[in-house]
This record gives sequence, structure tokens and C-alpha cells, in this order.
Amino acid sequence: MRIENKYKFMAAVVALFLLPFLLLSRQFVYGTKSLQKNDMLRYLEMRTLAGSRVVANELGQKYNLSLLAADKKFREGGSAGRKAVIELKVKENPIIYSELAVLALSGSEAYRASAGKALKSGFDYAKSDVFAAVKQTGASAGAVEYGEYTPPALIIVEPASSGGGKTEFYLAGRLSLAYLGELVRLMGRNSQGNFGLVDGGGQMIADSTNMSTMKPGVKAMPEILKMLSVAMERGTPSYTREVLSGGRSYLASVANVPGSKWWLYEIVDPDGVPSIGTPSRVKQVIFSGIMIIFMFGIVTYLLALRWLVRGKDEGAEGGA
Repeated sequence: MRIENKYKFMAAVVALFLLPFLLLSRQFVYGTKSLQKNDMLRYLEMRTLAGSRVVANELGQKYNLSLLAADKKFREGGSAGRKAVIELKVKENPIIYSELAVLALSGSEAYRASAGKALKSGFDYAKSDVFAAVKQTGASAGAVEYGEYTPPALIIVEPASSGGGKTEFYLAGRLSLAYLGELVRLMGRNSQGNFGLVDGGGQMIADSTNMSTMKPGVKAMPEILKMLSVAMERGTPSYTREVLSGGRSYLASVANVPGSKWWLYEIVDPDGVPSIGTPSRVKQVIFSGIMIIFMFGIVTYLLALRWLVRGKDEGAEGGA
């Protein structure tokens, strides 16, 4: 067999087996990555759902003025008793309760308890949208206030009465969200992307990258806002998917905080996640397969040379 034919034969044999092997390997690698992405999406969904329940629990225990309004000492204690109750509450937990106030039906302030002197000028609840919403619906309402130099605060107005019947006055409060922000950052400490909490309008209350601290009131990235819009339209408590931003693919999940309009989100770049990619073991298997195919091509050539070419020559000599 001529030298050039030898290499052509080996190349043909190698190509005959290498091409389907590479195609199958490509499908295997992409299928593995797809499964890894799906697993990561489920993991993000689990994290955001669990985190949303934690936030909801903290809101119910530490940011719920309805519990204070229903307290017997507060309801039946008269003006002096109510004042003593809110002053004690602020004193016990000044980190959360920046101020508490009792308002008349008109919205005028009866008395106030503040955690700091700087707050004694106070927030005018009567002129706030929160108070207007309470007057219109008759139910409690709240909104997040974003300060330029202070952590976000939750403004709440709660209808109250001394006998548990018709509204006689209002319990209002300005509750710092600094504690909740630290809790969210703690939950997102191990995040491989950005983990955060947003209000119903998509403004970031807290996030693991501290963007909400550097730019108070900044909105979450557009991809998260789109997911929030879809989740709210569908009425689903959580939504998880792969999104595109700037030509890159991201994995994201959002989950509603039960009992509120707030949402917890997490978004990661799959290229930065070690568990998503082609494992070294898979690369070794593919490389080994390629080497075996090349060896197979050489062995096939030697066998063909021995069994076919030499056998043909020996047969010709015997016939002579």
C-alpha cells in the first residue's frame, strides 16, 4: 500500500468513527449543562421561597402594629396608658421602632414616642398616602420610605379602638428596615449572584451586593422587574426561569413574601457557578474516546495490511 494511501485509509477510518462520537459527545455535554441549569433553577426557587417565609415571619412578629393595637393595655389604657405602652415599645426595640404615634380620626397627632431626638419633628402621617389609603379602605396600610442617608423605613397606619369595634383612633409608626436588610444580606451571603428584597414597585429594600445602600430606592434590574410583572399577572407566588440580559444568559427566581406585596429575588450568572459547566471527568472521557478512535484507526490499518494486502500477495504467489 502506498504511503499516501496509508494515511488516507487511517484518516477515513478515524473520521468514520470520530464524527458520530463528537456529535454524541456534544449532545451529552449540552444535555448535562441543561440538567445542571434546571437543578440550579430549582435550587434558586427553593432559596427564594424559604427566604420569603423567613421575611414574612419577621414582618409578622416585629413589624406588625396590629398586634400592638390589639393589646389590652393599649386598647383600654386610655391616653396615659397608650402613651406609656408605645414609649415602652420604642424603648425595648429602638432598632426597629424609630417612632410610634397615636393619631386622632382627623389624622392629627395625639402623642408620639421617638427613639431619637432627630425624629421628634416627626413624619406628618395625616398628609401621607398611607393615611389616605387607610381612611379610604378602613384597613391598615403601609409603604416603604427611602431616605438618602438612612435605611429604608416602613410607614404603617393601623386603625384601632378601645372596644374592638368602630375605629376611634389610629396607631401609626415609622419602623426601620435596617434589621430586615441585614437579615436579607445574611441570607444572600452565600449567593453566587445577587440576592435581594424589593417592594411592590420593584424598588430594592435590601440586597446582597449593597446596591440598595449605595443608591436608596433604586429599582431591581429590568429582567427581575419583568419576572415580577409576569408573576403578578399570573397570580403565582413564585416564578423561576432563564433570562437574557446584554447578550448573556442568567438564571433567576422571584418569590412573593406571604401577606405582603414584597418579593424576594435571586439572579446568578451560570458561567460563574462552578457546578454548571463541563465537569473534568466528562472532558477526560471525551479525550480518552478520541485517543481510542485514533488508535483504532492505526490498528485497523495494520490489520488490513496484514489480512488483505499481504493475503492477496500470498494468494497471487501460490497461483503462480
